[in-house]
Amino acid sequence: MSPETILDDAIKSIKDGTETISNKYEEHIREKAIEKVNAKIKEKNLEVEQIEQDDYEAMISDLSKDIKEDYAKKTSQGLLAFIGLDMLFGL
Repeated sequence: MSPETILDDAIKSIKDGTETISNKYEEHIREKAIEKVNAKIKEKNLEVEQIEQDDYEAMISDLSKDIKEDYAKKTSQGLLAFIGLDMLFGL
């Protein structure tokens, strides 16, 4: 095997891994959004079937954005806390 082939295989493997992680993240966010939207619909004593598909997808999309925003905020807070501890303890 030539070094170019090994490098190309490694790069392809990394790209495939990041795509898989990204897809799983998107699926997780969508599942959370669907659960929350369905809970809100049930709170209003409605059935999912009574909601138009476009409206339902719009609600899921909006909630997905909110969930992503919340995750990003929590991640950045965790990172800042870690950096603060790193500076505090000199790790």
